[in-house]
Order: sequence, then structure tokens, then C-alpha cells
Amino acid sequence: MSNVQKALEILDLPEEFAQYDGQIKTRTQRQAWIYEVTDISSSPTRVYYTIGYDNDKTDAFGMYPLNYLANSIHHMGFVYEGTDEQGVATLTKPGKFVKHEAPSGLAGQNVYYVWTQIKASEQGVDYMFEPYETTWQGVADDMKDPMIRIGYKARLVKKGADGKPYVAWTSKYAINPKRRIRRAEFLQMIGITLEEFMHKTRWSWSRVATNPETHINNISMDIEQIGNDQIKSVFYINGVDAQTFNYKTLINSFDKTYDGYMWMYRLNNGPGAITTDNVYGSTLNIAINPQADSTIKVASGAVNTWDNNTKTLTYNPDLTYDAQVIAYAEFLPAQGKNENVGRTYSLETHEETLF
Repeated sequence: MSNVQKALEILDLPEEFAQYDGQIKTRTQRQAWIYEVTDISSSPTRVYYTIGYDNDKTDAFGMYPLNYLANSIHHMGFVYEGTDEQGVATLTKPGKFVKHEAPSGLAGQNVYYVWTQIKASEQGVDYMFEPYETTWQGVADDMKDPMIRIGYKARLVKKGADGKPYVAWTSKYAINPKRRIRRAEFLQMIGITLEEFMHKTRWSWSRVATNPETHINNISMDIEQIGNDQIKSVFYINGVDAQTFNYKTLINSFDKTYDGYMWMYRLNNGPGAITTDNVYGSTLNIAINPQADSTIKVASGAVNTWDNNTKTLTYNPDLTYDAQVIAYAEFLPAQGKNENVGRTYSLETHEETLF
């Protein structure tokens, strides 16, 4: 079963993103190095710098493209710029300066956060970013000629038996160089534009158009408002209510199946009458039976509390916090991946956002 339009609606994604539905199966990393070359093939000894590139490294990596894109737009600060005639979507996070406040070790300084860009297509997702070191030894760079953030390795060049120089040794691991290269010198060294370099060293996630009848392609969470005093959480898999079909046969992003999922409401509103020792930092947690109706009543009162008999969540609207309920689901067993999804609902403004 599948309803990709419903998934797009809940994930708040444009309709044209339907073409990216599926699974990510592999990740390709592209690594550049600056080589600090000590050349003793002639006199005097010279030290200079060159660029080099490792072979592409591809390994298994599972995720859902629609969830990744939704998270990029709604939580990571990327702006959707449109989709071109080839079906390639561009999401950009502009570079910007941010003033750090205490207790940051950079308090009072304006720190630059680099420009990054995502390109999504039916083939997968590309991720590119400015290769800049924005702080150094506790001082924020003014970014007029920023330091390049790339690993360094050492090389030794000697004179061969034929009288020609050759690379006699290259360090296996990164080194601490004698000096560090900045942008102007770097661009002269690499012989290509910065945009070309960012593309050459991009990270890529390859997409497979998996069948939603056999695979999980996306997960999403909705919170429905029922009248003035009730809410209901709905967990969707492939855009279909998980309570309405057997999702346990579907293959997840790392080629396994799930036995079930943990489902809960979490109230975030400062102190409460019930103390829940939990890793979420919430005021209180309300477990939801995956086979049961998730509808609960919501009421305002003097104390944050939960009545399991009447299924009533009481929150205090007079606290300085914005009282929020998070509907959250996490697949079980986690098997090292902890695939989860949630939605936040403000009990005071009635606004919803992806969690």
C-alpha cells in the first residue's frame, strides 16, 4: 500500500518531490588532501604544496530520501530553490555570520557558517559545502581569505637513479602541516574554480526506486485536532496509516524488517506533577498502544499531569514555556539504526511542525 501524495502533504514537501520516493542504499565519499611536499631532489631543499584526491569510497548507507529532504528544509535551514527541466531539485543553505553568546567559548565573536547545497534527483542526493575553516585556536576568522579545511599529508621527493625526481614516501595518516593554506593560494594550486572543487569532493547518496508494496520508502507522523479538546496521532508508513495494514513485511532502509514500533506523546512544558526519568528531557511521556486508538483529551489546568483513566492530558498555559506535545514513533528493534519520526503540536497556538 502506498500514498506518496499523503506522505508529501504530511512531510510538507512539494508535489514534484514524488519522483524521489524510494530508498538510499549507498553513500559515496570523495576526499581531497593537501600534500606538504619536502623536495630534496635538488639543492636547496624545497617545501611546497599540491592537491591530491583519494579514490571514491562507497559503502552501504540506508535512509529515506523524502525524510532526508524534509529534515533538510524544516530543521537544517535549507531553502528549496526549485526543480529544473531534468528533475533536479536544488536546496541551498546560505553562508552566514552568527554571533555566539555565553557560555560558548567563542562568545562575543561573529562566526561564519559555511554555504552548503543539496541536489536531489532520481539518481540520489548530492551534498556540497564550502571547504572553509571558520575558527582557529579559539578565534573566529573574518573570512576575507579563509583558511581551507582539508586534511594534510606529507610527501618526500627524492632524485631517482635516472636523475629525475620521484615520490619516495607519502604519509599514511594526516599530519600537522608547517603552515596552512588559505583560499587565494588554494585556488591557484588546484587550477579549477571553487565550485568545481566542491562538486569534485561532494558526498553522494544513491537512490533505488524501491517498490512500496515490499519496502518502506518514507515515514511520517500527523496530529489531528478533533474539536476543541482532543488530538489524535497517526503514524504513516508510505503515506498509509500503519494501523490499517501489515507493515511488518516491508523491508527497511538497511534491508531488514521490523517487529513493531514504540509510540508516544511527549509533553514539553517545564515541570510537571509526574516526574519521568527519561532520555528525552520531556515533562512527561504518554505511551500509546500501537493497536489502540491514540485519541486523548487535552485540558488546561494548574499542573502538568496525565490521567490514564480518562485519557486526559492537563497542561499549565501560565508557564513561560510554550506547551507542546510531540507525537513520536520509533521502530523496534532498533538494530543500530533507530529510525524514528515525530510531529510537534503547540497546545497554545495550535501550530504543527515536523519534529
